[in-house]
Amino acid sequence: MARIHVVVAATSPDIEAEGIAAAVGSSVDMALVGGRAVPVADIEALLAAVPGDPPRVLVLVGPDDATAFAERRFLERSGLVVIRVNVPFGHMVRTTFNDIGLQSLLDQIRVLAGPHVAARANEPARGEAFAIRADGPLLRAGIAWIHATLRHAAARVGGTHGDLPGLTVAPSRVIEQLDERVIRAEPPADALLEADEALDRALAQAGDRDEPLATAVSTMALSGLELRVVLLALAPELDPHYQRCIGVLLDDLGRRVGTLGLCMGLLGEPLQVRFQLEASGHLARWRVFDGATGLLPSADEPLRLDPALVGWILGDDDALLRDPRVQRLFRSAPWPGVDLIDTAAVRARAAIVLRQLATPGSQWLLLSGDDAAGWQALLELGARTEHSTLLRLEGARVAALDADALEDVGIRIGRATLLGDRSLVVDLRDVEASTDIDDALRRGLASIGRTGCRAGLVSNDAPRLARLLGAMPFDRMAGPPLSTQTQIAAWQEAARGAGVAMSEEQAHHAMRRFALSLAGIDDASRLAAATTGGESTPEERLDRFMSACKQVASEGISRLAERVEPVFCLDDVVLPPDRKEQLAEIVDNVLLSERVLGDWAFGEQLPYGRGVTALFHGPSGTGKTMAALAVARRLGIQILRIDLSRVVSKYIGETEKNIDRVFEDAQRSGSALLIDEADALLGKRSEVKDAHDRYANIEVAYLLQRMEAYEGLAILTTNLRQNLDAAFLRRLRFVIDFPRPDADARERIWRHCLPARSHVLDDAAFRHLCRRVDLTGGHIRQITLRAAFIAAAADTKIDLSHIARATNAELAKLGMPPVQLETARQAA
Repeated sequence: MARIHVVVAATSPDIEAEGIAAAVGSSVDMALVGGRAVPVADIEALLAAVPGDPPRVLVLVGPDDATAFAERRFLERSGLVVIRVNVPFGHMVRTTFNDIGLQSLLDQIRVLAGPHVAARANEPARGEAFAIRADGPLLRAGIAWIHATLRHAAARVGGTHGDLPGLTVAPSRVIEQLDERVIRAEPPADALLEADEALDRALAQAGDRDEPLATAVSTMALSGLELRVVLLALAPELDPHYQRCIGVLLDDLGRRVGTLGLCMGLLGEPLQVRFQLEASGHLARWRVFDGATGLLPSADEPLRLDPALVGWILGDDDALLRDPRVQRLFRSAPWPGVDLIDTAAVRARAAIVLRQLATPGSQWLLLSGDDAAGWQALLELGARTEHSTLLRLEGARVAALDADALEDVGIRIGRATLLGDRSLVVDLRDVEASTDIDDALRRGLASIGRTGCRAGLVSNDAPRLARLLGAMPFDRMAGPPLSTQTQIAAWQEAARGAGVAMSEEQAHHAMRRFALSLAGIDDASRLAAATTGGESTPEERLDRFMSACKQVASEGISRLAERVEPVFCLDDVVLPPDRKEQLAEIVDNVLLSERVLGDWAFGEQLPYGRGVTALFHGPSGTGKTMAALAVARRLGIQILRIDLSRVVSKYIGETEKNIDRVFEDAQRSGSALLIDEADALLGKRSEVKDAHDRYANIEVAYLLQRMEAYEGLAILTTNLRQNLDAAFLRRLRFVIDFPRPDADARERIWRHCLPARSHVLDDAAFRHLCRRVDLTGGHIRQITLRAAFIAAAADTKIDLSHIARATNAELAKLGMPPVQLETARQAA
């Protein structure tokens, strides 16, 4: 590879130039022409001595004016890149190297002298970041027109009567200008006329996507007059010489930016120009000027282009998105879950969905349904497949804006979408519905819609989207985003990421057990993979993955319910055999519901009531709550126990909201719902005598309806079945009576509650206890626990004397007489 020939020239002796020359000379891929930093006068001879084929770079070091003059001499040389250190360089788009380090400068020389130099042999050198899009025929013609217009205007500024333009003006000069003022515009000079005609030709020939400026003109439907106003406002961004010229034209050298009044004077009769700009309204509508509010600025206000628009016109593709007014509204990270569904079949569907966003037709595309996260992952996959840029607008952040900002922000979002040819998607899935929030969203969406850009809306609530859009036309994608088979495959892929080989059946079971979105599955996979446990078996890794799924599904559970991890198993429950069979039947109803309701089509006969509901009733302490926990453990799920003190509210409507929140938490987390002491909420509806009775009945009715719609497992317990509303009992699939334990059952309970290593009781002692102590299992557990602490205090194991003390204490608590236990025989 040929070495890069570099000439380092300084406008005056300079230590910085010597340092650059030394660094270039020591670089293995560069050759320092002349062996040192040379004066500007020696550049011509040195370049003539260097062959034209290898890359050549000229580095000019010095003040702005001096290096700019030298730059103009060599800028059009074939195969030559010109760099001005510490000042803007280039002809159309300037990159500034302020305080650049030596290594960075050398790297820049390598970039600019690379293979693209030959393709632009006759073009001005410019920074690589702007080399492709910023330069174009329309911008070149525009800059030439700016130059001719400002030069022509500056040439007409007089200096008679002792006035100094930009500093002072004599009164006689003002009177003279007023007397000489005519409505008819002065014929332009030939150079200005040629530049004006060249700009019109470039505008007529520009394509929509040839260059940023042409794209802006086409998208915003700017007229030739409006384009010229934009160019005059752009002039100070292009060259400091234009800033000085504007100061002279404004008769104030302290001003470097033009005004609308100046632009109107340069473009024709000011009043007529303003009438045309107001009639069109495009400049104000598209927020072209900095600080614009939908109106043209006053004639004497500084006329600055919106900084984000300037950056984009000059080739920075992301400038419009870095606008601080809109940047904070977008999600920068991709939506998760895309890698779990990345298959050929899903990629094809994803590409169809993404293309639908760009297909002419209705303005909005609704992506709604229960699986909003599936739509998001599908859009991400489509953007990856189609090599498109996806803009993810957070609806919650838009709704938080005040009313004055919504109109402005909506225009800027639509502008960034259209000019950048990007795909806009508004995420509304987690935006709470309320009057104020929906009003803000309606304003924001309407503002985006007025730009004409096409966008997608992701939400679980399609009717709400229709209300928010109002009269704006929309299409809606049919069907769920992901098929059941795709979701099962996603679960299997997530398990593989956690080091687990999951069968299709296991994945299907996990999908039904945990109502996780793709994002949740992905989180669980990474959480399980990051959990260190050393060497583990496949079963242990599967348990770890399922545990991670449970943790993710439980995230965000409200404080209205208590999360309980089951510790009992069905073998611990002491019940008559027929009741134990019913508990096992509850488990089967949950595990086999997909086969019966889906494969066997029994679900078609059940518009509601697809969940499993059971009532456990009986005296206190007979094991109702214990049985509920045992059923949940057999199913491998956790329990959400409703705290009625938190659910029931004195405020009208709050109880229903709380009930709905608890059921949603249970459905989402894949938990069983346990309502202890259900008769407190589901008592018989009474005759309506006052407002309290009416709203109490409404609460009961709502809970009944919500239980019918619930598709999981709900277990209710009560001591007083007779107090329950009859309509409620009809909706239960299981009603199980928990009787007081007989002597045999009590013996099993005593043995279960006393671990073998904690006592010295023999079989006769257990038989004696079950005959003499007629209490339920809950009380027996309290007795054994109290006896254990008594024995521990005496530093001995539990015997009948400890049991006797604990039993009589429990009976006293219940208001019952004490019993005599044969402790002496046990002691013997």
